[in-house]
Amino acid sequence: MPSETLPPAPEMFSRWGAFQTWWGRTNKEQIQIAEARLLSRLQFFSFKGVASTDASNSSTQARVGLVPLSGKNRLINTLVIHQNSSPSAVDTSEDAVESKDQQTDDQGRTPIAQTKLDIKTATDDESMISPPAPGERAIVVCHGYGAGLAFFFRNYLSLSQIPNSKIYAIDWLGMGGSSRPAFNFKHTSKTTIKDVVRDSENFFIEGLEEWRQIQKIEKMVLVGHSLGGYLSTAYALKYPERVEKLILVSPVGIPENPEAQKAPLPEPPKEGDSTGSSQPIRPPSPQASSRPNPPLVSSWVRRLALGAWERNITPQSIMRFTGPFGPSLVAAYTSRRFAHLEDDEQKDLNNYIYHISSKSGSGEYALATILAPGAYARWPLMDRLKDLTMPTAFLYGESDWMDYRAAEKARRSTTVPTVLMRIPNAGHHLYLDNPPAFDKAVLQVITRPWDRK
Repeated sequence: MPSETLPPAPEMFSRWGAFQTWWGRTNKEQIQIAEARLLSRLQFFSFKGVASTDASNSSTQARVGLVPLSGKNRLINTLVIHQNSSPSAVDTSEDAVESKDQQTDDQGRTPIAQTKLDIKTATDDESMISPPAPGERAIVVCHGYGAGLAFFFRNYLSLSQIPNSKIYAIDWLGMGGSSRPAFNFKHTSKTTIKDVVRDSENFFIEGLEEWRQIQKIEKMVLVGHSLGGYLSTAYALKYPERVEKLILVSPVGIPENPEAQKAPLPEPPKEGDSTGSSQPIRPPSPQASSRPNPPLVSSWVRRLALGAWERNITPQSIMRFTGPFGPSLVAAYTSRRFAHLEDDEQKDLNNYIYHISSKSGSGEYALATILAPGAYARWPLMDRLKDLTMPTAFLYGESDWMDYRAAEKARRSTTVPTVLMRIPNAGHHLYLDNPPAFDKAVLQVITRPWDRK
């Protein structure tokens, strides 16, 4: 395919646009194009070997592509951002950071994607192996459930300017733009819940560990959002010597709930089944369906959702089942949750969400094995955070539906330095809701020494 400007995303609420989006779902290039539309707003972004038209003189460059792991159909989609020359020292004083934040919205981002396409170099796997230089810090960003690395498109500019650092962002195995190996789990009446949870966690964290080895990263700052925060914690507990600092962004799975820990496990998804397992729906208990500050939904919708959860019917499988109506379902969500984004950003994000969700089911099926109905962890992090050995930061949005008070409680059992920050004017996707404040918090955690509070 010759290089050409990125085609615009179809309209969100157009019937023809929805059909176009659905029809293009089988084209492997569509997910790459959808990802590029968001990332190419960064002027230093280079997609498939072709730089942005505005990036020729930039000291910062980025590339995205697949990193192959061992075994069949195991590839991790990876974004690498690095400095071509040593960046000047960054002033991290309060005044300097605030001044930088005020300029961030217009610096390095364009309303229209600038990147050009060159599909031939997309499979250049070796180019995505990019070890940190001596003395260079590795910052690894991990997305949450139903998301992908392009969700952080409004944050990469600021993060890339942290001195002596290289930014990596990954799509978890079985999610985003990564490959979709079979997600197999088995359990019997004698299998403990912790064994099932541990097997599910290992599907992701062993992929991350092998990816780290390939990239030759000795130690990293691990940044994980939501389910990505949960999995980052599980990784840090298993491989503590590989994590310099742990930044948990509205992590799921901290609070305890006895009912969740006793909730029945779903049946494994059948091979080739896009809608999950066929376990009979059981009525959820009141305890399992309640949590602090839940989203406001009617009781019948909640019962339906929790019943689907117990059958391991994922939001993505529902979307795939609806065929050409799937893009409209995604648009209804995107237009409501991300209404604060610019129109073009919202449209491109919507198209991206659809294409990463329309791929065959894999890592998405871990949701019901790691979390019980009500989104409480089957093996809560509350019991496990005390074993962390690295400084840990908790970031929440001030209007976050995830309860920050659980993290406050968990901090009291830890022996390592911890800090908890709440980002103003932000909800669960705090990095998209208030990028300057989020970037400032991450910058402070990474570059400044901080004591337990």
